[in-house]
Amino acid sequence: MTLPLRHPDLRIEELRRDRLVACLRRDDPLTAKAALHPSDLQGNLAVLYHPQRHPDAHARLLELLRDAGVQIEEYSCASHPSEMQTLVKGGHGFALIREGTNLDEELTTRPIAGVDWTVDTALIYHKVRHPKTVPILVKRLIKQFPQNGKETAPNKVSISLQASIATGKRPSQRAKDGPVQMTLIR
Repeated sequence: MTLPLRHPDLRIEELRRDRLVACLRRDDPLTAKAALHPSDLQGNLAVLYHPQRHPDAHARLLELLRDAGVQIEEYSCASHPSEMQTLVKGGHGFALIREGTNLDEELTTRPIAGVDWTVDTALIYHKVRHPKTVPILVKRLIKQFPQNGKETAPNKVSISLQASIATGKRPSQRAKDGPVQMTLIR
């Protein structure tokens, strides 16, 4: 599913909201700062999710960056969080990732001061035609997930950043993991 999505028959249940942080090499001079300013991203933010994964999400991210005074000209594309880390580690530039992501030991993260960018995870299902267990599952998932940044203003625009959880497991194994989650960006 691709978001933003406006359809009266679908229900979107937000499960988790995580702040976006800058991922950079530990040996970068900007690691001396406790938090980066958006201007620190200019010329350094050069690893993004591939725009073909979700063109609207890519456009929205570029818009958020422009609003913060950051212009992205050239960048490397990644299709998975591990690819993003490999590119950052290889010296291709900074990336924006979820706060709390397990990192390679040569990488670190810094928050970005003055912006409120989040990645939201939601479960999407048909309001009427769904297994009776889906609402129960949603309630349990909401209780299980830590609610990082859940207090972010609900009226901000949401768009998809990544459309799968990409566990690296075969599809038959993924079914045991539970529902597929849609990742959103605010």
